[in-house]
Amino acid sequence: MDVTIVGASGGCGREMVTQIVQQRLLENHEILQLVGSNPRSKRPHLLHGFRADLQDAYAEIIPELNITDDPEKIIGDVVVITGGQTFSTAPSEIGSASRDVLARANVSVFERFAQSLAQTRREYPPVVIIVTNPVELGVAIFAKYLPRTHVIGMGAYSDSARFRWEIASDLGIRRQRVHGYMLGEHGTGMVPIWSSVRVHGMAEKEWQLVEPQLRRGLTTEDYPAALLEHQRRLIEMIRSDPSNGAISALHSIRDLPPDLRVALKPFAIHYTDAKTQTATAAATVELVRAVLEGRRVEVSAQYMHEGENGLYGPCGGRVLLAGTVQRVLPDREEMTVTERALIERSAQAIQEKIRQWWPDDK
Repeated sequence: MDVTIVGASGGCGREMVTQIVQQRLLENHEILQLVGSNPRSKRPHLLHGFRADLQDAYAEIIPELNITDDPEKIIGDVVVITGGQTFSTAPSEIGSASRDVLARANVSVFERFAQSLAQTRREYPPVVIIVTNPVELGVAIFAKYLPRTHVIGMGAYSDSARFRWEIASDLGIRRQRVHGYMLGEHGTGMVPIWSSVRVHGMAEKEWQLVEPQLRRGLTTEDYPAALLEHQRRLIEMIRSDPSNGAISALHSIRDLPPDLRVALKPFAIHYTDAKTQTATAAATVELVRAVLEGRRVEVSAQYMHEGENGLYGPCGGRVLLAGTVQRVLPDREEMTVTERALIERSAQAIQEKIRQWWPDDK
């Protein structure tokens, strides 16, 4: 199978390409295609230099590398969309940026590649993994042009990985021992599903004692308001001290409950100018591996719901993946009433935003 990375010239795209090569996801005869997402880029030669550098570094294990900036020449069985605009990392601009800004900038990127794939790959559509934000908008647009079972968004997948890590960190154990999900929006509308958390090797009675300590008094019902309050505090902290505010923000986040850290730590990391490209790439490559292997695996991802679990539109949920999405997993009996209500609220808010961002949708 072949893999295409759209936006391979960006920091996150290059990190994904490097990790795919390092982890030997593809054989030497398979193709790893590097695609520039901006035809008017001021750095048209970057991908050619990047390919040469990779070949020097990984000559013994590297797959065939193909370069193009033409959407009609995309060949991947798995296509990762990571191109487009992202927020500035300048502390002086914090608070002025919004998902609305990203949506206006990236809607044309989504439409350009989705329309092209629909025309050139109609008979054998690829699996498309959306990384570019707003991820929900990307899922909505690609799912209009391709089968929705072939389109998933990385937001809930990476948020869930962070959720498991934050819990594991507090417990002093490895992330592999923790099971749990963050669903809903990849943004301030995310919902921590504490009812899904299980720790391998920990008895239920022990977990019932540990969970309140981890949550530090923050209830699921109060989570949305607390998230917004702490985000405003971090914005002011970073804006008031452009040199060290982001570092101070990271330090202050350490004392928050795990579910708040999931949303706020990447926010602070971004304004250190480090961004979150390594973590995002690692989670994406993990999902690419699962798709390539075709194994049945339960994942959280943004998916274009059509009434499953009472949800509509591109919302983070649990799906069964085996190459493509096989089905949406039921959750009514597993979630608490509050978790369910917050996800429904998140899904409705996402739909309202999509209508504003993409008014030409029919």
